[in-house]
Amino acid sequence: MSPVTRLELKRLSRTFGAVQALHDFTLEVEGGAFVTLLGPSGCGKTTALNCIAGLLDLTAGEIILNGKPIQNLPAEKRGFGMVFQNYALFPHLTVSHNVSYGLETTPMPKSERDRRVGWALDLVQLPEAEFGKRYPAQLSGGQQQRLAIARTIVREPQVLLLDEPLSNLDTRLRSEMRIEIKRLHQQLGLTTLYVTHDQSEAISLSDVVVVMKKGRIEQVGTPQEIYNCPQSLYVADFVGYINRLPVTLKERQSGGWIVQSDYGLTLNGSSTLAGEADWQPGTKVIACSRPDDMLVELGSSANRLRGIVHLVEYVGQAFEVLVRLEGQEDCRLLIRSHYPLEMEHTVEFGIQSDRLLLFPDDGTGAGLRTGHRSHDVRQ
Repeated sequence: MSPVTRLELKRLSRTFGAVQALHDFTLEVEGGAFVTLLGPSGCGKTTALNCIAGLLDLTAGEIILNGKPIQNLPAEKRGFGMVFQNYALFPHLTVSHNVSYGLETTPMPKSERDRRVGWALDLVQLPEAEFGKRYPAQLSGGQQQRLAIARTIVREPQVLLLDEPLSNLDTRLRSEMRIEIKRLHQQLGLTTLYVTHDQSEAISLSDVVVVMKKGRIEQVGTPQEIYNCPQSLYVADFVGYINRLPVTLKERQSGGWIVQSDYGLTLNGSSTLAGEADWQPGTKVIACSRPDDMLVELGSSANRLRGIVHLVEYVGQAFEVLVRLEGQEDCRLLIRSHYPLEMEHTVEFGIQSDRLLLFPDDGTGAGLRTGHRSHDVRQ
């Protein structure tokens, strides 16, 4: 397989009646790159993938493959391979026949077709001698997912498209299949567009992550950039910065600001935002952190907070502790501890200034972003 040179997506838009599901989606995908579209349900990521695949018509925009526009080509002429969320296997066909089905309309000797089927099944670790005569119902969930991938790659697509392929698997199988997808990508070098709402998948698999919000691209970057340098409160919340404190900028310092909370606590925070240079003292912002970065053991930190323990939960690697800041009934934060803490006791904890990020207030409130604990990709 020869990787595609370049896939260019220029101002893609798609409307459904009065609803604009995709707004000016613009992205350049280098040959051989693994690019993930990441975001919650309804953000437009699957709409974007279906438009690229040709399963949905564009309202506006261009899709350019190796310098040639293809947005008017039907799906079967684009040379893309699609792996669906529900696998879309033929239950009445054997494993081998499921894989060979897509080749039967392509003129080639039977020996070549058989060779490619065997190659694809070997690649996904479903050797034909052992699995070829089985039916999809006789396979596990992970094996069915591998079969769906084999059926796609056997046609040697220029671009591989995957729409939340692991969402139907349990936690252990998701982890195993994530490794398999990474291995396949490294082995084949296929340009890949992958859709998921799972931050762990995006961070571990991707060369580039595209975070989406309401049909628009919110931020594009490497996994490290998205994880460590989110450029908006929305992205920060999505990758685990779920603790929020309303603060006021007091004084600029090297690498960030000295800020003061609404109840007098002075902290040091950092910012990597493009618009941060325009900030002025007195501006109200939101200070965000991850539970991982707020540790009881951080005794040397200049940023110290005190709170009352409300909940302690053992999560395997550590204890997650929900605390209410002293004197702040409506402000609860989630912290990490390597030992259990007593309920209703006062605890002091700290955070390094470079792990306390500052963002403009988007009006969504402060305190713990409840319901988003699974967004912490280091759990």
